[in-house]
Amino acid sequence: MRLNRYVIVLLSALVSTGASSSNDCANDASAQAIQDQRSAFNAAIAEEDAETIASVLAEDVLLITGTDSDLYSGREVQVELWRSDFESSERLVYERTPECIQVSERFPIALERGRWLGQPENDSPGVVQGSYSAKWRHDGAAWRLEVEVYMTEECSPSICPEDATAQ
Repeated sequence: MRLNRYVIVLLSALVSTGASSSNDCANDASAQAIQDQRSAFNAAIAEEDAETIASVLAEDVLLITGTDSDLYSGREVQVELWRSDFESSERLVYERTPECIQVSERFPIALERGRWLGQPENDSPGVVQGSYSAKWRHDGAAWRLEVEVYMTEECSPSICPEDATAQ
C-alpha cells in the first residue's frame, strides 16, 4: 500500500520533531529498555526469528520504507513481510543503530532516531543505508514499536534497481 507523498512527508516531520537536540536524549531505564528492544529486533532479523520481531511490535504498528515509501500497517503484515524476506535469495540483513532516544516525561511514549544499514546476507558486495525515526509506547508490560519511518541515503548499484533513483 502506498500513501500520498505529502502525507508521508508530514508523518516523517512529526516523527522526527522534538529529537533534534542531543541534549534531549535520555540515559535512563526507559531508554535502556528501548535500546534492549532494538537490539532484540536487530538480532531477530539476523537470526530470522519472526516471533521475537512480533514481540517488539505493537499490534497496529506502521512501517514506512526508506526508498519507495511503501506503507505496511499492522503486526501480522509486518511479520509476514519479514518471513518473506527471510526466504529471499537476495536477502539483506538490517541493523538499526540508535543515536538518540527521547522519552516523554508525561506520557508512556518515546522517540528514537538513528542510522540503519542493510547488507547482503551472503557476503555479496553492496550496502544500503540511511536515517530512521521510530516511535515507541510502553503498553504496561514492555516498550513496543508503533511507527518506523526510514529514509534511504545511499545504495550500492548492486542492491538498488536503476529506477529507484529516478525522481
